[in-house]
Amino acid sequence: MMTTYNNLNSLDDWLLRQAIDQAEQGISIEDQPIPRTVAVLGQPGVYLYATSIFDGDVGNGGVQQFFDNSSGALAPTVRDALQDMLLPSYARILGGIIDAFGAPFPVSKLDRSDRIDSDPSLQIIVDQADEAIDVWSREYIVARERYAAKHNFLQ
Repeated sequence: MMTTYNNLNSLDDWLLRQAIDQAEQGISIEDQPIPRTVAVLGQPGVYLYATSIFDGDVGNGGVQQFFDNSSGALAPTVRDALQDMLLPSYARILGGIIDAFGAPFPVSKLDRSDRIDSDPSLQIIVDQADEAIDVWSREYIVARERYAAKHNFLQ
């Protein structure tokens, strides 16, 4: 049986701990995007994990930081999660950035950073996303809370 959490913050703390544990084991997010302890929870757990990591980066240093960090490898998963969490405008914005990178989406943070640095049009899209995506907004937080509750992660 899966553990349920009192609130989204306590769930996010647990999810972050999974990322830290994976890193401490020497496993890069670029090699294994989702920790096994999260993957066993199914797609809802994966989506909550990916958006939790996204929150941390974007809340700390913006969309550019997300793509510059190893966690940017999660971008396609975050896009899908945002769509499933009923945040289509955020999903569309992130999808536009992913599309601008071209296929296949670069998993390597160095490849993503080099591409952003060398492509002014991609940099503009990332900058615009910084203005449009607010991980501290009520809309965003409530969407994640509802999603977590709907999938029985919250008490």
